[in-house]
Amino acid sequence: MSKADATGAPTVARDVESTTPLDTGPPAAHPAISVETVRALLASQMPHLAPHPVGERFDGWDMAMYRLGDALAVRLPRVETAVESLARETRWTAALSPAWSFAYPHVIQTGAPGEGYPWPWAVVTWVPGTTADAAPLDAAAGAPVGRAIAEIHGTADAAAGSPRGVARPPVERAWFNPEQSVSLAERTAEVVWALGRVEVGDGGPDGARLDPAAARAIWSRALEAPAPTEQVWSHADLHGSNLLSDRGDFAGIIDWGKIARGDRAVDLAFLYTAMPRAGVESAVAAYREATGVDDAGLDARLLGIALHKCLVWATLDRPLNVAMAWRGMSELGVLR
Repeated sequence: MSKADATGAPTVARDVESTTPLDTGPPAAHPAISVETVRALLASQMPHLAPHPVGERFDGWDMAMYRLGDALAVRLPRVETAVESLARETRWTAALSPAWSFAYPHVIQTGAPGEGYPWPWAVVTWVPGTTADAAPLDAAAGAPVGRAIAEIHGTADAAAGSPRGVARPPVERAWFNPEQSVSLAERTAEVVWALGRVEVGDGGPDGARLDPAAARAIWSRALEAPAPTEQVWSHADLHGSNLLSDRGDFAGIIDWGKIARGDRAVDLAFLYTAMPRAGVESAVAAYREATGVDDAGLDARLLGIALHKCLVWATLDRPLNVAMAWRGMSELGVLR
């Protein structure tokens, strides 16, 4: 798994008239993060792992990660605000994962501050694959991805436990993600702001241009759709940088620091950044079959959420985000 670009910047409510850039890029990582620090932390706290070679570094928005031998990685918060993210993914992947059949990073051991590094850190399993931001999933990957999302969310009999009879923590205990646990109405100001920016901007690859009328129609249908009747456990950051591809096949899901409660449409909406529309439709069909969910507004809401994410990312100064945005907008049918 790799992170060639920093993604996951926080979304904030936008004033429609604002011209302030949405973000200025990822924050600077703590200066103590280095190969030497990682080796020292392992030697002092996990000597049984110290003989493994420390390899390539990958930086996301919140975390820095170093390969550790062939099968492991060291995961360190880059900034203090990411410490809570590491705690969330450590706690909740352990609590929810007994029912999961897909590949994800298992937290093997957690470490304490030391050697000049001020925060907790962790050793996780390495999940092979290429992130789908750079190598999109094939349409045929849609069904297994949809079943994986169903496992994350829990199935129709979730009140009695998971599909394998493993008790799940109640959704009410999940974090409220200020970016993704919000309602559609709370996204509107940002949609309007980003739509205006993209409409008058330079366009996308190969001269692609936004069709504002088509985009507004998707958003209107999303707002008019029946609201969700329940919230579910959600990865809440399931874009192409956190989905792994193995030559187009689904290979796993990484980066669980934003795991939260929310609308089941959120995780499904992110798939437009990672695969063709036919794959998303297959994922939704497999998801409905696996969960038995009866949610009349699901399809309209997920299209609206996907549009929101793509419009916002098209305004950023980050190549992989922009590429995913225009790819998603093409699959959503909002380009001319």
